[in-house]
Amino acid sequence: METPSFWIDHFTPGDEEIYNRFIALRPADCFEALEEIGAPRIKGVRFESPENRVFGFGDLVLKFFRPDRWSLDALKDELQFLEDLRDAEVPFVRPVGKIGTWRGIHYLAFHTIPKPYETDPKVLKEPDVRKMVHIVAKIHEVGALRDAHARPRFDLRAMCDGSFEIILRNDFLPKTLRKQYKDAIDRLADLAEAFGTIPLQRIHGDSFSGNALWRPDGPVFMDLDDFQMGPTAMDIPLLSFPWRLDTLSDSMDRKERRVIQHRLVLDMYRQVRPFEEAWEPLIPLTRGCRNVLFDAWLSARWNEPGFNEIYEDDDLMDEQWWSGAVKGLERAAEDHLKGWP
Repeated sequence: METPSFWIDHFTPGDEEIYNRFIALRPADCFEALEEIGAPRIKGVRFESPENRVFGFGDLVLKFFRPDRWSLDALKDELQFLEDLRDAEVPFVRPVGKIGTWRGIHYLAFHTIPKPYETDPKVLKEPDVRKMVHIVAKIHEVGALRDAHARPRFDLRAMCDGSFEIILRNDFLPKTLRKQYKDAIDRLADLAEAFGTIPLQRIHGDSFSGNALWRPDGPVFMDLDDFQMGPTAMDIPLLSFPWRLDTLSDSMDRKERRVIQHRLVLDMYRQVRPFEEAWEPLIPLTRGCRNVLFDAWLSARWNEPGFNEIYEDDDLMDEQWWSGAVKGLERAAEDHLKGWP
């Protein structure tokens, strides 16, 4: 079981020199790593990634992991999961070689996904949704095959308490909302503990449609950055957004649309893998937990160069934004109690 201190450390940079080297990384800094894996030194391009540093070099992609977020053993667990997905022929980005280290920063190479592909589609047709959901169900099938001993094990209270400490340290949450925020996460933790035994396995952790490259024959998933030993209930609701089903009007109320899409996703998931009705009340609890993790992540990264420009719909300086965040946590508890959706 993890403690709040794990999640505090998770969001806290360690060695300042290595951290600054990571923040300043450019494609030209990758040549030593390319030589290490036997790849030619060619001009590279940078891909957008607010958390890590990702560069393309012809047929290879190099991903440099943010220092101090994950231990080397935790990254080896990630590589093992990637290799298991490859061996099971799940459409997922393919690793090349093992975890390397360049001047204190760990990295991993991947095969490039051939074009054409689309990123973060706004509208999906039902067959495309089915492909996406079935792939995540297969990711879960593979995830259930082994443990990941160096990754965190889902503990809602520890996650939320550690994340709340990070939120307080970065001082964006208005003082007038701090008690209400803490009360909301305490309620979520109490409800999770009252739920009873929660089955855990390797999960993707951030399985929304934007974490796939959408090729003509279907999506190829990527990014195991947030993978943990968690409930599958944490992944499934992520599949319901941010896209809109093409048969639903753009003018439809967003919450109503999410309910329809969520039910569609659940039905499709159950075509491949069981998801018991008894687990459905977990969905709003895990959603609330992820929201707290997201608030902590935004708080910890907000002042990094160029970071907040990526998140134009979020403004940590706005009290109304935080008020909405608190209401979302309170709504998660209510959704759990009344049954979701």
